[in-house]
Amino acid sequence: MNRKNFIVRACLASTFAALGVNAAQAADPVKIGYLIPLSGSAAAAIGKDMSRATHLAVKHINEGGGIKALGGAKLQLLESDTRGDPKVAITETERLITREKVPVLLGAFQSGVTFPATGVAEKYSVPWLVDLAAKADITERGFKYVFRGTQVPASANAESMADFVAWAGKTTGKPAKSVAMVYENTDWGQDMANTLRKKFKEQGVEIVLDEGYPPNSPDLRPLVLKIKGRKPDVVTVTSYAADAVQLHKLLVQMKVDAMAYIGSAGGQIDSGFLPQVGKDAAKQVFTTNGWAGYESSITTPFAKKFWDEFKNTYKVEPNELSVSAYGSVWMIKDALERAGKAEPQAIRDALAKTNIKGTDLNKLLGYDIVIDEKGQNPLKRYVMQQITPEGEYRTIWPENLASKSYKMVWPAAKN
Repeated sequence: MNRKNFIVRACLASTFAALGVNAAQAADPVKIGYLIPLSGSAAAAIGKDMSRATHLAVKHINEGGGIKALGGAKLQLLESDTRGDPKVAITETERLITREKVPVLLGAFQSGVTFPATGVAEKYSVPWLVDLAAKADITERGFKYVFRGTQVPASANAESMADFVAWAGKTTGKPAKSVAMVYENTDWGQDMANTLRKKFKEQGVEIVLDEGYPPNSPDLRPLVLKIKGRKPDVVTVTSYAADAVQLHKLLVQMKVDAMAYIGSAGGQIDSGFLPQVGKDAAKQVFTTNGWAGYESSITTPFAKKFWDEFKNTYKVEPNELSVSAYGSVWMIKDALERAGKAEPQAIRDALAKTNIKGTDLNKLLGYDIVIDEKGQNPLKRYVMQQITPEGEYRTIWPENLASKSYKMVWPAAKN
């Protein structure tokens, strides 16, 4: 080190010391191990949307001064493509922890991938913030290092679907008497089906078809023929984008005239759903959503900055998946500010005490965030939306969050 560099570094160190900040702490970024499906599975399109929002959150946080409690330390995403493969996720989780020394992990969207990967994080005592994986057991195992703030178990999603069907029938005087349930045979699909089955039976709705299918199926025509033959009042569809697109196209082409087609906040809210299905086929499709949408949520400069930059950069509108991913990174920022150090145990303890209420982040998400003893946020709720003839998602239930510019169509128009 020459004399000039030595003097510069000495001056910087003195300045940081005077400010009460450690020089290394101010310079070193906080690594976040991020696992997400970007290829190789039906969830890759959703994974890309979530990745975009996650990177945007890191950009906004860093531009806003980084982690102030750590002297303005920047966030650094170490992103890993799980390819929708649990084995890849397990290997990558171990690599991120043991080689990259990440103090916190985020991801991995798919329940069947997140469930085993979080087990690795628990073994190493490294906190993991789940973004959108909905399998109940992820936060039902007594783990101390796994948290889920922007998602709830699939059972809550399914309960919302069934409760909406009952509400719509009561409100319009045109109740659904039968339902066909179709769902992918995954942890998520089975969890959804188990709750829907129970709820519909309790409500006296006859289940005329209850059938799972292999995800990413090349031909779902036989399944749609079964649906058509049973003549259900309602069809529930639990699937990711590729299957959802194929199913909804076939439902229209084969003239399955149900009162409602209801999706489960999966493929139906994927940014590729409308372009591939087309407005005519998608109009009046219902879907649950973990986010109430533009009218209800884009009400602050914070929210508008997110919306405008996401839309202008990626040429698609944000959806629940991207909003939740964006919010998850801000949860990590909140924990780091309170932890005061980028160490796994400190971050874990801060995440366990999360209590974010009444902030601009909450207004964007549409709910407050607290973490209970299971590592779960009990305040997260689902809404029901309907796709308009113009190809817009409008919240119709619950009534306090319903759009003021759109009126629900029930039953949906016949095909």
